[in-house]
Amino acid sequence: MKSGIRRENRTFAELVAAAAVRGEKKGRLSESALRRELKVFYPTAVKVLCAFEIAGALGESKGSNFDFRPDAAAVWGDKGGEREDYLPLAETDSDFKSVGFKGYLTGTLLPAVKIGITYGSLSVVFLERKMSVGYERAREVYDLIAAAGLLGEEDEINPGRKLMKMTFSEYDALYERVSLRK
Repeated sequence: MKSGIRRENRTFAELVAAAAVRGEKKGRLSESALRRELKVFYPTAVKVLCAFEIAGALGESKGSNFDFRPDAAAVWGDKGGEREDYLPLAETDSDFKSVGFKGYLTGTLLPAVKIGITYGSLSVVFLERKMSVGYERAREVYDLIAAAGLLGEEDEINPGRKLMKMTFSEYDALYERVSLRK
C-alpha cells in the first residue's frame, strides 16, 4: 500500500447509510460531525457528503455545515445500490485538504457521473479506462455513485455495467447547484 493512503473499516454504502441516520436525526450534516460520529478520516467524510450532494440530499450550507433533506433523495441503505465488501481508501488529511468538498465533487465525482450519463451505464473497469485512473480510485468513485442511488439494474447490452438513473437534465441541474455552492 502506498505511503499516505489508509483503508477505512466500512464500505461507502454502510457509511452513507449511517450518515443518513445521523442526518435525519439532527437535520444537519458536516464533515467534522461525520468524522467524529462515524470515526472516519477527513477525506472519507468529505466523500460521503459528496454522495449526498449528488443524491440531492444536501440543502443550504453554513460553512461546512449542510441542511439535510432526507425527502429529496432517500436512496441510501439497502435501497442505495449494491453493497459489497470493498473498503474505501482515504488519503492523508494533509494531501486531501487542498482538494476538499468542492474540488472532489467537481474534479472527480461529477465527471464520472457525466461519463455514466453519456454512455448510459457504468462499471468499475469502464470508469478506470474512461477516467485514466487506477482500479482503486475507479472503485471508490463507482461505490460513491452507487451509494448515492444513481445506478439501476444490470445493462443488458453491456454486461457488467449498471444503468444510470440520472438524465442529462438532472445532471445539468446538479451541476448548476454545485457551481452555485460556495
